[in-house]
Amino acid sequence: MGIELLLLAGVAVFVLARLFSVLGKQKGAPPPSFRTPEQKQRPQPVLVHSDNDDQSDEESEESLSDLQKISRLDPEFSQREFVKGAKAAYEMIVTSFAKGDRSTLQMLLTDDVYADYDRAIVERESTDSEPLELMRLKNAIIENAELTGTVAEIGVVFEAELSNGERISQTKELWTFERDLKSKDPNWRLSDVSEA
Repeated sequence: MGIELLLLAGVAVFVLARLFSVLGKQKGAPPPSFRTPEQKQRPQPVLVHSDNDDQSDEESEESLSDLQKISRLDPEFSQREFVKGAKAAYEMIVTSFAKGDRSTLQMLLTDDVYADYDRAIVERESTDSEPLELMRLKNAIIENAELTGTVAEIGVVFEAELSNGERISQTKELWTFERDLKSKDPNWRLSDVSEA
């Protein structure tokens, strides 16, 4: 038993000595690379600075879409949330117009559009005609956007089914919402309605 332990210890010393003699020569050597030769030869990207650095900001600003400019001016702006809010506004405006709810319309429309809606309500009431009621909002998609100074305008195409109580009609309109992005009022107001 004692001899076997001595023999094993001798073998272990011999192996360790061989390992030290090999590894000791590689002191400071870099670890092996796992990249392929093609990856090793691939050149590193180089940042090139043009002589017209002053114009780069202007050019990048011009290349942005108006929706991107709106997002830059209002970091909380989200296209998805805007469309969701536009759908809610569409339903509220159509419903309020049908009911003749002027106070709600005043909150959701610009002054010019409100004046048009108010005249239409007066005319409808004087003729006792049935208002169009929203049956189903089928689709809403951003059509265009424009930023003038800090005032943003976004056009949304709405496809819906409306009914006057007798028949259902299909409608497709372009509604433009506007908002001063520097205003503390977070609400977008309807500023124009046209056929899409």
